[in-house]
Amino acid sequence: MKKQVMRQCLGGSLIFALLFFTLIEKANAMGKLCIFSAVQGVVLSQNQPVAGAVINRKFVWAWGKETGVDEAVTDADGEFRLPAIFRSSLLGSFLPHQPFIEQTLLILHQGKEYPAWMFDKMNYEENGELQGKPISLICRLENEPSRKGEVYGICDIH
Repeated sequence: MKKQVMRQCLGGSLIFALLFFTLIEKANAMGKLCIFSAVQGVVLSQNQPVAGAVINRKFVWAWGKETGVDEAVTDADGEFRLPAIFRSSLLGSFLPHQPFIEQTLLILHQGKEYPAWMFDKMNYEENGELQGKPISLICRLENEPSRKGEVYGICDIH
């Protein structure tokens, strides 16, 4: 009798553990939030590629109370790429709130700083900044910063 009770307890515990870990895995997948979508672009000056410019990317995520910074350097063709930034938040994926992420891209070249992209992201969707369109930029250092829709900076959306 004791062995049968032990088997039932172990069986029930095993089923509970499997369900628990399955729920955690699904919650983590649902809690995957895009904070800053992948960015690609080219930096030009007088229509010539700018090699060696530093692209400084920063975000401030209100819900997660997090600030992040990374960077890329333009290649010989003036091109750069930055991968998407994701975070997980189980509560952030379930609790109602207005997503708010301040996004900034600055170009640093020859001692000067150029505001390339300034945007307030209000969703957690990948490519949600431009309603599903990937962020592809042409940044001309001679441009004056201006507003293009909800984006401010010297870059044009390609």
